[in-house]
Amino acid sequence: MAKVTSEQLIDLAEGRLSAQAAEALLQRIVGDPILTSDLATFEKLIRLMRSDTSVDAPEHVIARAVRLMRKPRPAPGPGLLRRLVALLHSDGMGQPLAYGLRSGADSARTLSYEAEDWDIALQLTPWAGRWHLRGQVLGPEIASDVTLEAGAAPLVAPVNELGEFALPPVEPGCYRLLVRAETREILVESLELEPLTT
Repeated sequence: MAKVTSEQLIDLAEGRLSAQAAEALLQRIVGDPILTSDLATFEKLIRLMRSDTSVDAPEHVIARAVRLMRKPRPAPGPGLLRRLVALLHSDGMGQPLAYGLRSGADSARTLSYEAEDWDIALQLTPWAGRWHLRGQVLGPEIASDVTLEAGAAPLVAPVNELGEFALPPVEPGCYRLLVRAETREILVESLELEPLTT
């Protein structure tokens, strides 16, 4: 008699066999504890797959996670610093709010920017009539610092080994954000920080 295969057990567990074929296969399985255990395992896995309601992560989140795991490339030899302009990828202001939360200029805001294989995530939090900026930079090199530029003196913050940075609270206004790495500068040309109510 031919050996019972995993494919036959899966067909039986999924209900793809005719009643006659299923009955014949069950007769062969009943006396075999290994086959009985295998059938029970397949049935459990199929139940789990059919009841799974999880949703895949968005592609940009997966790509960012892959870049985070990638080892930073060593910087090439001396040469010109290349500047990239970061484009807004998503704005948390447009996201629906959780039940019971109110929107407004005084709400925290999350912005996500992309420039080639670089990602910049910014979290803007209102603080005593000013904006507090924190963020993370992910890319093929380790960034060294972040500069926030406006009419007054620029603010510079270091970037840690995880790509995270925090800037002191700033007044509402229009700013430029510049991220420096060894061979690249990534520029957010216009960062609008709205006036806050007091």
